[in-house]
Amino acid sequence: MRVIDFTPQWYLETLAERRGSRFRLTGLLIALAMMIVCSVQATSFSNAAIADLNLLQESFHAQSGLVGRLDQLDKKHAAGAHRLNMLDDVGGGITTADVVRELSHLMPESLTIRKIEFNKALRIEVDLRELAGAFEKLEPPPEVTTFAIAGVSKKGSDIGNLVSQMSRSPVFFDVQLRYERASDVFGSKIVEFVIDCKMPSFE
Repeated sequence: MRVIDFTPQWYLETLAERRGSRFRLTGLLIALAMMIVCSVQATSFSNAAIADLNLLQESFHAQSGLVGRLDQLDKKHAAGAHRLNMLDDVGGGITTADVVRELSHLMPESLTIRKIEFNKALRIEVDLRELAGAFEKLEPPPEVTTFAIAGVSKKGSDIGNLVSQMSRSPVFFDVQLRYERASDVFGSKIVEFVIDCKMPSFE
């Protein structure tokens, strides 16, 4: 037996439209809820970022004094390094005792030194224009320290030997025999000589 549905068509369409409206409303509510949740999360993230930025700015301002102090220490360190370099320039090098000791090792036994003369260069860089009048009675300092010795020897070959030994020594350079003359002193034959050279700075 066939069942006949007497429900009007307009009623069925109304029910279908209501169900569709409920589905659309439910979707809108879900989308709205998701938008609200996303907005709350974004606001939370923004507030957290602002708080972190404020904390960072406060930390930066709190360290401004320390940064200034570090700058002052850097300047003092640079000044101290400059003074240390000046001390290195002024100090160091060989000493006068080292020069005399080296010379005594190089000299032949038959040779006698009567005079030693140093003309020292300045150990630090100085503008000589700032020293106007300082050398009115003295000769201005040379650019390179010079060293001269005068003496006598029994043989001229010993003088040549000394010049050769000094030329090979790291203490002396540009060694030159400036004067050599045979003399007779109390009946003894001797050779007078003068040797000059250049040398590194020393104390």
